[in-house]
Amino acid sequence: MRNQIISVSFLFLLLFFSFCKETKNPADIAPEISNLPAFGGEWILEWENKTHSINIQPDENKVFWNGSGDLSLELDSVGIRLRPSDEETIKGYFLYSDLKPKSWIGTWENRVVRLIRKGSKE
Repeated sequence: MRNQIISVSFLFLLLFFSFCKETKNPADIAPEISNLPAFGGEWILEWENKTHSINIQPDENKVFWNGSGDLSLELDSVGIRLRPSDEETIKGYFLYSDLKPKSWIGTWENRVVRLIRKGSKE
């Protein structure tokens, strides 16, 4: 009888742990870069009465903020996240669907902003 209780308990533990495995959220899976609109390159962000340069390099998952590479690029199924390399908080988020040839609407530190592609006049 004792062996049966141990066997059944082991079976329940095995079933419990098999259902507790972590599954990846489909929204977190980024599509192939070749299937996305061309968002890489130099952009201008007007933030707090200053003009900032953002250079997005999707192949390297890097973003240069005013010439320094202190932001990382994270892709998901609907947009890109820009965050400082040494922090967990997100600085900016931009949806692929909001990307236009010369501008891109998104959020920066919880405010709606517009990036302007460098070299374009809007």
